[in-house]
Amino acid sequence: MPELRWIGHAAVELDLKDKKIIIDPFITDNPKSAVRLEYFDSFDIIVVTHDHYDHLGNTVDIVKRNSKVKILATYDLEVYLNKEFKIPFERMIPANVGGYINEGEIRFALTQAIHSSEHSDPTGVIVSDGSVTIYHAGDTGLFEGMKLIGEVFSPDYALLPIGGRFTMDPHQAAIAVSMIKPKKASIPIHYNTWDAIKVDPSDFEKEVKERGYRSIILNPGDKLEL
Repeated sequence: MPELRWIGHAAVELDLKDKKIIIDPFITDNPKSAVRLEYFDSFDIIVVTHDHYDHLGNTVDIVKRNSKVKILATYDLEVYLNKEFKIPFERMIPANVGGYINEGEIRFALTQAIHSSEHSDPTGVIVSDGSVTIYHAGDTGLFEGMKLIGEVFSPDYALLPIGGRFTMDPHQAAIAVSMIKPKKASIPIHYNTWDAIKVDPSDFEKEVKERGYRSIILNPGDKLEL
C-alpha cells in the first residue's frame, strides 16, 4: 500500500513500490521532526527542492550514512554538492524542471516554484508510481502556473506550504488547491515550525472545503495510506 508520512516542516516520506523516498530531509535542527537521522539509513532516494538549510537539511549526512541512497535535484544544485561535499555524480539523478524521469518503477518530475535559492532555481516535485501521484510544491508563493501543473500531472495529493512570510499563507494555499485540483486531498506543510510561520491550519481546511475540495491535516509523524 502506498504511504505518505509527514516528518515535520517540509520533510515528507513516501513509500512507493518498495522504494523509500524522503523529500527535503530537514531533521537534526528541526524542532518538529518526528524521527532521528538514523531513520533514513535504508532509504533509496532523497529529493531536494532547493538549497535553503531547512530543505537541503541533512542530505549530506544521510548520503554519508547510507551507501545506496541517491539524490534527485536540479543539476546545478548537484554540481554544488559535488564540489562542496565531494558527493560523486554516481550518487545523483540529474534533473531540471520538465518531464518525467524514470527511476525504476517510480517517476519524478521537477516543477516550477516561486521562491529563492542560492545555487539553483527552487522547484517543486511530482512523484508517481503509476497508481498514485503526489505533488510536493516545495517552498513557493502562489503563481498561475499551478493551474498548468494540475492539468499536466493531475495529482491525487498536493502538499502545500501554508506558513506565510516565506511561502503561501492558508488563504493563498487554498486558492492554489482550486488551481491544482488534487483528485483526493491537499495536505498543508511548512508551518508552525517556528513562531515566524505560525498559522492555524484549520483556516486552510475551511477555505479548501468552501472551494469544494478535501484537505487532510497531519501531525508530524502521522502516516497516510494513499
